[in-house]
Amino acid sequence: MSLVLVTGAAGQVGSRLVRQLRERDYEVRGLILPDDPNRSRLDGLEIEVVEGNLLDMELCEKVIEGVDAVIHTANLVGPLPGMSETEFFDNNVRNTFNIAYAASKRADALQRLVYISSSSVYPNDSHIIATCYNPVDEMHPLRPQGTYALGKLIGEQIVATHARQTGLRTAIIRPSGICSGTAVLGRWTVGFVCGILRTGQNNPRSALYMSDGTELWHELEAVAVSKEQLCAIRDSEGRPWIYQLVDARDVAHGCVCALESGAAIGEVFNISAPRPITYDEATQVITQATGQSILEWQTPVRWVFDLDNTKARCLIGYQPKWGIEEMVASALAVQRGESDGFV
Repeated sequence: MSLVLVTGAAGQVGSRLVRQLRERDYEVRGLILPDDPNRSRLDGLEIEVVEGNLLDMELCEKVIEGVDAVIHTANLVGPLPGMSETEFFDNNVRNTFNIAYAASKRADALQRLVYISSSSVYPNDSHIIATCYNPVDEMHPLRPQGTYALGKLIGEQIVATHARQTGLRTAIIRPSGICSGTAVLGRWTVGFVCGILRTGQNNPRSALYMSDGTELWHELEAVAVSKEQLCAIRDSEGRPWIYQLVDARDVAHGCVCALESGAAIGEVFNISAPRPITYDEATQVITQATGQSILEWQTPVRWVFDLDNTKARCLIGYQPKWGIEEMVASALAVQRGESDGFV
């Protein structure tokens, strides 16, 4: 394979994937939206940039001409300003249908269509709907919560359907919560924990729900210095909360593995950090680097989302390298203006 089409090439995963592909001597055709605000992420890269919208089937067929593989990263994570929930859903599902349909017309020639789905199909929001077990592997029941997750699951079915009908060689990856830039720094704070508690305790299907109507986030806010304070949260048995993230660079690496490994064809893979991340560990890493104070807090409930990436490691050689220490160090370098967070 030599020429790879990357949709959403200026996105947080796509822009890092393009760099990794170029490092491996692939030619890259990157598809971005007209007037994409993140277009500058591709500046200086030796790639072909095509502007267009995946809702245009004619464009999809044209942009796939001559490529050896397609990696479909393009999607919206939420409605754009002025966009309805229906339009948001339609955009993501039609994007995937169009690119899969266009790819299926070249099924014999294409070496791979890699589709980036999401761990939200399981769900990954156990504060909204409890997972059946942890760690969550690829056999976990699929119970998407929300418009985004539903669209991702439908996208998986679209890709699988075209594979069955035409022999299109496909692979699907399900990343955990993707972080880039400085985002990882805000995932371990009082404010973030309060948001998780507030959502979960209002939902009877949540692992955090308490039938007596207890509103734990009020108690946490009352003892915290600020919403930005770090929070090392544990349950009543002393077990820390676990929040499984994945760096965008590891997601890009997972895409490359799914592209290059023959074992990936027809399979689905979880893509996550090197190991589960506890709130104890993450807050310690951040405070050692920044001197921020940590609020140690115990609560009757426990939030856990642990995405098992064993299958990807064993079958396609996925080797994530961005653990919490590396992600925090990178985020702080970006914050200081010493890094762009892409490599």
